[in-house]
Amino acid sequence: MLRLSLAFTFVALLGACSDFPQLDDAVSPAAKNAPYPSLIPMDQALANAQDVQITDESVSTLKGRMNGLKNRATRAKRPVIDTETRKRLQDAIDRHS
Repeated sequence: MLRLSLAFTFVALLGACSDFPQLDDAVSPAAKNAPYPSLIPMDQALANAQDVQITDESVSTLKGRMNGLKNRATRAKRPVIDTETRKRLQDAIDRHS
């Protein structure tokens, strides 16, 4: 059991060392060379925020996204390995322990 834990830890740490080129390429050269955004006074930021209007369309869009995320969260809570496979794996672990 200890060997299995050590092997799993080693594989997990090895995976953490990989590069993510798709993330590096996501930022355009123009964005990399762009100047830092200017800071604006809070009053001006709040005044600009008051111009935002919430419409029936935006509410329905957000409700649709919310329902989609709730469904996705529900699916993510399900077990990854079914009961039969889990039992078979546990039996194999017990045989080799």
